[in-house]
Amino acid sequence: MHGIPGSVRDFRYLAPALSGSLRLVRVDLPGFGGSAARPDAIDRLDGRARAVLGLADHLRVERFAALGHSMGGGTALLLAAEHPERVTALVLVASVALRSHLARSPGFFRRLGRVLRWPLAGPLLVPLLRTTYARLGFPGSETMSAAAFSLQMRAIGAVDFARFRAAAALAPPRSLLAFARNDHMLPAAISEELARAIPHARVLAFEDGGHNIQKTKAAELATAIKRLLA
Repeated sequence: MHGIPGSVRDFRYLAPALSGSLRLVRVDLPGFGGSAARPDAIDRLDGRARAVLGLADHLRVERFAALGHSMGGGTALLLAAEHPERVTALVLVASVALRSHLARSPGFFRRLGRVLRWPLAGPLLVPLLRTTYARLGFPGSETMSAAAFSLQMRAIGAVDFARFRAAAALAPPRSLLAFARNDHMLPAAISEELARAIPHARVLAFEDGGHNIQKTKAAELATAIKRLLA
């Protein structure tokens, strides 16, 4: 499960590193990549979890490991905690954690998502958001519309740290948390706090690699995942 913004392409380096030993299903969450938007899955984390479970049912996959990157880590964490009969292992990669790593609260992003849908206000905010996304290194932001930004703000605003804290204690025994200490999006202290909250978590901490270690450290991450699932 990818972050926000994101798509299945976020795992284009990790997938080949896992091929031959594991079946990897890359998911475009509702509203991203090639998946249609669904309000329940945009505005609610449990809606995203239901979408992933629905895909697993469609593929006739009864039990599986859940891997989430960045904001997708929140969906993976809830899946593992609330559906232990389905999720056998958990891998969190530079994941959203137990408190905000952003300058604003989830409520701010929910409100911004609504404002972006206003006919006059939305277009005025787009240049600022495009500049911010470009500064953070997100490709394709120069063509994003007010509607696309609105969807993403709403999806970010669905983050629920209280649920994450409860879910961390219920993570499966086979859990791996990977992060880079030079992540410009997610301070290492936040990832370390999450690692302490997950019982028996295996921790893979890189000194470098940035926020997208599923790309920059694909080989090392794949090795750790294979060991976790062996």
